[in-house]
Amino acid sequence: MKILNDRIEDIINLITEVANGNFDYQIEASDSGDELDALIEGIRMLGQELKKSTVSRDFMQSIYQGVVDMLLVLNKDYTIRNVNEAFEEITGFKEVDLIGMPVADLYTYLDNPKLHEAKAIFEQEGKLLNKELLLTTSSGNKMPTSCSLSYLYNNQHEQEGILIIAKDITELKKKEQELQDAKEKAEAANEAKSNFLSSMSHEIRTPLNGIMGFTNLLKDTPLNTAQAQYVNLIKTSGSNLTKLLNDILDLHRIEQDKISIEAIPFDIRENVASHLEPYKHLAGAKQVAFTYTFDDAVPKVIVGDPTRINQVLINLVSNAIKFTETGSIRMHGSVLAVDEAEEAVELLFTVTDTGIGIPAEKQAVIFESFTQSDQTTSRKYGGFGLGLAISKKLVRLMHGEMGVSSPPERQGEGSSFWFSVKLNFVKSEELAMDDDEYELSYKVRDNYQVLVVDDNPINVLLIQDVLENYGAVVTTAEGGEEAVQIALDNPFDLILMDIQMPGVDGLEASSRLRRAGLKSPIIAFSANAYKDDIAKSMEAGMNDHLCKPFTNRDLVAILKKWA
Repeated sequence: MKILNDRIEDIINLITEVANGNFDYQIEASDSGDELDALIEGIRMLGQELKKSTVSRDFMQSIYQGVVDMLLVLNKDYTIRNVNEAFEEITGFKEVDLIGMPVADLYTYLDNPKLHEAKAIFEQEGKLLNKELLLTTSSGNKMPTSCSLSYLYNNQHEQEGILIIAKDITELKKKEQELQDAKEKAEAANEAKSNFLSSMSHEIRTPLNGIMGFTNLLKDTPLNTAQAQYVNLIKTSGSNLTKLLNDILDLHRIEQDKISIEAIPFDIRENVASHLEPYKHLAGAKQVAFTYTFDDAVPKVIVGDPTRINQVLINLVSNAIKFTETGSIRMHGSVLAVDEAEEAVELLFTVTDTGIGIPAEKQAVIFESFTQSDQTTSRKYGGFGLGLAISKKLVRLMHGEMGVSSPPERQGEGSSFWFSVKLNFVKSEELAMDDDEYELSYKVRDNYQVLVVDDNPINVLLIQDVLENYGAVVTTAEGGEEAVQIALDNPFDLILMDIQMPGVDGLEASSRLRRAGLKSPIIAFSANAYKDDIAKSMEAGMNDHLCKPFTNRDLVAILKKWA
């Protein structure tokens, strides 16, 4: 009996040790291998299973407490069961104070208006990822967090709770705000730049309009040889200033993505010839031969932007003439690829000269704004280094590439600039006549009444003189207020309205006239050349836009369109 009592006492000690976590406690089995030994072995096996379970539990607990993000374990009714140490450290709460608290006390509906919606999505889909919610800390501060929710399941795969992983994104939101502030500042700077350029354009174009206009009128008067030379020099200087102004505005419009490429059918050979033919005379004055040719494979009629293609060609030809003292210049157009089914063609234009050439180390930088291959050339040859930069940007807008080879292959000197453009072509070679084609003998119908509104007396005198040469009867007004009164009291066939005027400007005057029921065409006669400015003119009730400085061709086109 004593032996039995001792064995039972040993078993009780074993159970006590296992219950206290000493899972490796052992007692020796008896020699008989009786039922008590079987019980001892069962307790030992249970201890080992408990040991494995406890180790696993401790391992998970260490992970739970070691995670740097905040963890919340909720009951199924969204009350808090546990939080980890990271949550306590970041928020200032203690776990003991949070147990049983509704999680909505921390993530309030007031701070998170879409919390109901987020909860519904979670309950429907069983998870919710990276939802931004504001968490109230122990100090009452609002902390932005990125929360992911998922259900916790027991061994029977039953929902037992909810796990929230919350990441403090205060620094991230701060960086986002800094980026947003920087973006707004950059946009404000761009807007200020646009306003400055628009204002500059207006202030320069207004006097330039008078210079160019009266120069053209002066050319039509009897002049001696010296006077004719002086007038031509004035016109050339004015044209150069106009080109520089257009280049600066073009560069800014391209940078702001505010320039569009047209797609109209035109005869590529005739169009290019009409623009390049005058440059034969400029080259001839330097005893430099200039030719332009096309391969027979180049389609006659293509669909693209003739203005921009010629702008690039003229820039390349002008540069070639400027930097070539002897020899020749040649422009050649050829086909790189053609798709008959899609009526698509890729054209290659090459301008080759025998000029001063470009050093190899400079060939990459010449396409940058305000850059020339040799800064000393600006003194000898002039220029501002904008043309090639603008040309390359325009070519890219036409889905092409641009480059240079200097010296060209099989040529010991000079340069060869090339660019490609992807266009469509028209199989029919017939083109409708341009109704806006300029005619020297153009006249408006008898008693054609035009109201000219401009606060600049030089511009008024110029446009009045030109219009009267075309047979128009001209009335003038110096401001918007006067223009409204005159236009409502007298019938006019056409109104030319300046935009920027003191007092009532052109936009307000046009709006008043339209509200009063005036139907006559109103043409914006303005130095504001931006597309946005033209759009504002149209919104104010104007019908078209004539940009200062204008050419006779521009004015005749307006008169033909609206007469």
